[in-house]
Amino acid sequence: MTPGVQRQITVLIADDHPLLREGVAAILVHEPDIALIAEAATGREAIDLFLAHRPDVTLMDLQMPGVKGDEAIKVIRKEFPDARILVVTT
Repeated sequence: MTPGVQRQITVLIADDHPLLREGVAAILVHEPDIALIAEAATGREAIDLFLAHRPDVTLMDLQMPGVKGDEAIKVIRKEFPDARILVVTT
């Protein structure tokens, strides 16, 4: 990293509701120190995208089709115990 240059925090959003993902993305785009790197609509996609991108922070919904958010968290944390995952659910 170049001295004096702050690295962006990378974020993955995992939620089956497109409107929620779009809303959070619209907020994050205005934050210069945050980079939205991927969006997932299912728990399986969340796992795959986490493995592909290794984000600093994952925003995870619990209620998603197929693999649920809590199951996705267990899979991710098994390989990456230090993964930072925030549960965002309604």
